[in-house]
Amino acid sequence: MNNRKKLQTCISFFVLLLLLIPDAGLSGEEGGLTQDTSLQALIRKADRVAREARTLNKTEERLCDAIELYRDVLEVDPENRHALNRLSLGYFTLAEAYMEEPEEKKTYYTKGYEYGLKSLKTSQEFAELYGDLGFDALKNLPETVEDVEAVFWTGANLGRLGETKGILDSLGDLPALVALNRRAVSLDGTYMGGGAHRALGSIGGELLNRWPFTIMQINKYDLSWEKAKKHFESAIELAPNCLENYFSYAKYYALKRGKKGMARDLLDEVLEGSLGEEYPLINKIAKEKARELKQERF
Repeated sequence: MNNRKKLQTCISFFVLLLLLIPDAGLSGEEGGLTQDTSLQALIRKADRVAREARTLNKTEERLCDAIELYRDVLEVDPENRHALNRLSLGYFTLAEAYMEEPEEKKTYYTKGYEYGLKSLKTSQEFAELYGDLGFDALKNLPETVEDVEAVFWTGANLGRLGETKGILDSLGDLPALVALNRRAVSLDGTYMGGGAHRALGSIGGELLNRWPFTIMQINKYDLSWEKAKKHFESAIELAPNCLENYFSYAKYYALKRGKKGMARDLLDEVLEGSLGEEYPLINKIAKEKARELKQERF
């Protein structure tokens, strides 16, 4: 078989596989299969597997399957923002839920950050700014950057990487981290159960607890315990069923302020709460972290 026939055979086999994908819903003029419909079918399959990973089958293996499918999407469309965002989220979740060794976590948070950054760069204005300024471009995002998923997951992975470095070594990341989360709040404060509010409250609590060393940052970014508290309260108001809000409130506000009774109540709220249908994997992780923190501090 010559090379041309081999290529035709491979293409035919790939098309057949796409036609067999459940819920593919392929369409086109006179039922024809275009590259666009093939790509959309692959994206829908990746989304279905990712949904199973966070709802029906909460397993590392299923999450990895979804990640590979989104990587396949990028083989066809390297700037597919949906796939880039889901990879940023996927690697964050892989590190958060399934990795135990610090270096493993750091590896996957780094991947998540890099995919988030690639998603932001699908904005031509940001890509040009990043080309000129590098990392500093994250400190002052152009107004044209309006994708809350890209903004939030870039910040979420960057924040976790900061935790692996320690507060003092990560101070250089702080301007970008604050800017990303404040932009996410302005775009959609409800996203991921009030996730950007939760992040800003956590950043404030971490820095304020070390104020002798970070007084300049506290003043520069207008941080206060009252504002940190309001961020956590906003997250809980927006998403009362997201248990991570209560956990973060306990860890980054109540305990750091010496309010052990309040912290215990918040952790109990997490441990006694239902996984629910909105945030099952987030809530599962929150319960595990709450159990560890309560054993450690109480």
